[in-house]
Amino acid sequence: MKAHRIMAGLLTGLVLLALWQRMGQAPASAWARLAWDGFLFGLPLILGGFLLAGARWALMAGIIYGTVGLALDISTLVQALSQAETQTDLSGTLMVSSLTGLLNFLLILFGGRGFLDVTSVGKSTQSEGRTV
Repeated sequence: MKAHRIMAGLLTGLVLLALWQRMGQAPASAWARLAWDGFLFGLPLILGGFLLAGARWALMAGIIYGTVGLALDISTLVQALSQAETQTDLSGTLMVSSLTGLLNFLLILFGGRGFLDVTSVGKSTQSEGRTV
């Protein structure tokens, strides 16, 4: 259950960073905004709710979300560094992508550790009177 709480906290951190990053952006089209809002705010909040409820499958869903997010962060970093002479706010992009990349990596790390930890699942079912 400890991994569930840690992952919910990491997802909350990702939502807060996305909200902070959103402050200075120009509005995109309605469909693009809806898709990004769903990915950056909707999915982490829903996953966090399932994690706090103790759903074991939400650990794997969090790992998948963190993997996709880490891939997006790495591609953003590579693009920002390759086009450094044309971009005006390079330090802000590097800072936010590095922080979200770290949180996504920790999401993968703690999610994998929690998902593969079957001893805690066995102990919780034994305490309820059932054996696995």
